[in-house]
Amino acid sequence: MTYFCAAMKPRNPLPSATSSPLTLGALAFAFALACVACGPKKAPENAESPAATDAEDGGAAEGTSAEKAAPGEGDAKGAGGRKDDCTGFEFENLDEPLNKSACEVPNTTEPGKDMKDKLEVKVTPIPPRVAPGGKVDLIVAFVNKSKDPLPLSFRVDPTPRFEIEVSDAKNKRVDQPPGKPPAVKKAPSRPPEADPKTARITLAPNGTARMKLVWSASRMRWAPEKLAGSLDRSFPRAPGGPLAKGKYNIRVITPLIGVYEGVDKEVSAPKAQVDVGG
Repeated sequence: MTYFCAAMKPRNPLPSATSSPLTLGALAFAFALACVACGPKKAPENAESPAATDAEDGGAAEGTSAEKAAPGEGDAKGAGGRKDDCTGFEFENLDEPLNKSACEVPNTTEPGKDMKDKLEVKVTPIPPRVAPGGKVDLIVAFVNKSKDPLPLSFRVDPTPRFEIEVSDAKNKRVDQPPGKPPAVKKAPSRPPEADPKTARITLAPNGTARMKLVWSASRMRWAPEKLAGSLDRSFPRAPGGPLAKGKYNIRVITPLIGVYEGVDKEVSAPKAQVDVGG
């Protein structure tokens, strides 16, 4: 491409032919410099392209490796998550980090550690009083009472399982349907059982991890219609009618492992009471 310089009109008339050769030469040199300045400017070799700037701002430039990378690869920001997702002061939904591959750690057979002065596990029913057949949110909280980061390990099989046990005032279980599960002529195919894994989070000092469960104040029945696609190894259940009025003891079996406790699971299985009334 040919570039043209705009004509420059001198403020004073050009010297006549009788002017000195030195003056004419200086004018010619100044005119040449002005034409060079009007030509195209070359961008610096180290200048950033718009695509590179977009990528630094959080966007991915078209055709870059950030766009083509599969989830979980590279910086592990995909479905697998990042290691940062496994450490924090507050986890509002504990189920999320426990289901991320970034939080998986090798299984271990080490004996449980004494967490008596470091960890508190509790369950809070909301509301604490409900009508028969009503719904109650059970908020399970893992609280780091210490001044140091606290690693907590959980069993994932193939997802973290939180089981609810309910007993009446006479300590009779009411969460189990009566009798044995019904016989099924042709059981639907179910996915193969996966090997249990271990997921680990690290709670910051005075940090809390929460998990919300929903309990129905109802009697339970066997539910063969839920067999298809169920990941639960036990026979599925479903509400079969409202519970009678009275006080019921709730016990949540959490997938927490690696803690020292007795057969009653006084650390990993918190308890609460719910009043089922009118």
